[in-house]
Amino acid sequence: MTRDTDRTTFLRRSLLLDGVASAACGALLLVAARPISTLIGLDAPGIAIAVGVGLLVYAAALFWNARRSRISRGEVLTAVVLNAVWVAASLVLIVDGPLTMPGNVLVAAVALAVLLFAVLEAIGLRRLREA
Repeated sequence: MTRDTDRTTFLRRSLLLDGVASAACGALLLVAARPISTLIGLDAPGIAIAVGVGLLVYAAALFWNARRSRISRGEVLTAVVLNAVWVAASLVLIVDGPLTMPGNVLVAAVALAVLLFAVLEAIGLRRLREA
């Protein structure tokens, strides 16, 4: 293992973990859009489908960046910002949204996971800069 690979391992793993979770959530939203929408309090599955597709695209970008020979710092920073925006939007949705109680709990749980990914990726980016 080269020194450069050692410096990027934590960040690569963080991006891959975020990618796996995003792909799994995206696929679940696409496969079960209607029941999930009903459970969380949405009238139609359109939003769940759109979010599912977006998560799959996001996951693909994370996988691609994690597997590059040289990780793009700009793309990692973009991932951290997008994750932070997801968490903030989740809080707004919980406070002001039309969701059911189970919907609020699910949105909060996902937001906590996304916050963790943002923190891990920010730590990985900092380690990359310090090296």
